[in-house]
Amino acid sequence: MVFRRQSEPLESPVVAFDSVAAMPHEATLIYSTVLLRQAVFAFWWRSVGVSFFVALFIAAIGLVVLVALGQASWIIGVLAIVLAAGIGFAVAVYVVHYRNSLRKFRQMDTPRSTFRAEESSFTMSSDIGTTTLQWSTVKELWQFPSVWLLLYSKSQFTTLPVACLSPEIQAYIVQCVRTAGGKVDR
Repeated sequence: MVFRRQSEPLESPVVAFDSVAAMPHEATLIYSTVLLRQAVFAFWWRSVGVSFFVALFIAAIGLVVLVALGQASWIIGVLAIVLAAGIGFAVAVYVVHYRNSLRKFRQMDTPRSTFRAEESSFTMSSDIGTTTLQWSTVKELWQFPSVWLLLYSKSQFTTLPVACLSPEIQAYIVQCVRTAGGKVDR
């Protein structure tokens, strides 16, 4: 943006920035299998949740009690199916996300990407490709001690290693997600 006083000639424009928000924020993100495991576990734990495991535990207790009492009814079959399906679901959520993360990680020649955040969008670039997304695509930001997850849906997310993000970039990401209507969870 160029400002000039009435008395100044057009030949000497003065350039001013309203704030640092107009400037892009950039970081080099470094990934490892340990970091990906932490990210997937954090996503899995928050997605599946404690209440899910409490429900499975209650179903298991009910099944054990009914079997111990010598009951033979359709309820035992239903409880067994619920228990098996629940455990299978929880395992599948973790395994699918972990394998997808590892597949992308192994495609990279160097486990690094460049994260560039601007006012309306952010760009992630690595040796396997570049993508630019609007901040409005981020539905939630989940913050964990070692990773932040930018969630686009209930099952899609991007991993940001916290150790690679300066406090300024972290604050800027939070601001951009909130401004675009996303939710920020700690």
